[in-house]
Amino acid sequence: MRIPPAQTGHRASDQVAQPWVIRSTLLAVADLDRSVAFYRELGPFDEIAREDAVAVLGDVSPASILLILRDTRSTHNTRHGQQSLGLRAITFNVGSLGELDRIESVLRGYDRFTSRQQIAGGASELVRGRDPDNLPLVFVCYSRDEPLGQEYFRTIAHMVYSLDV
Repeated sequence: MRIPPAQTGHRASDQVAQPWVIRSTLLAVADLDRSVAFYRELGPFDEIAREDAVAVLGDVSPASILLILRDTRSTHNTRHGQQSLGLRAITFNVGSLGELDRIESVLRGYDRFTSRQQIAGGASELVRGRDPDNLPLVFVCYSRDEPLGQEYFRTIAHMVYSLDV
């Protein structure tokens, strides 16, 4: 039985789902200072807080993505194979080709650049690289403000196995 909004005290607009976005990502890192320096140069990530072996990078705005870096304090820092659980790669939407150019330059400066390519007939352009702990990073700039077609998503599905090798 569906109860009309007038009887529940809710307006129809209250039922509209808001889009979800990822707010933060926790990364275990081998060297906290090295990773903080890398991500601060790479993107819009200010160091907001640091407590013991954890640094929070981003912006104080609730709309900002946060990277939470935790030093593993281990001498056995390894990334396991493709079938291991957990975060396997991070993709950032950077908004402009100029920003994509800047990111490519930073990655090249760290010798962490992997490739640059257009996909799905130019629907987007990607720069791929790795962070100091070898985590795959993808930076994307979309060429138009319209829905992406099936070709785009098929291309992404095929790329999944090449990201974290």
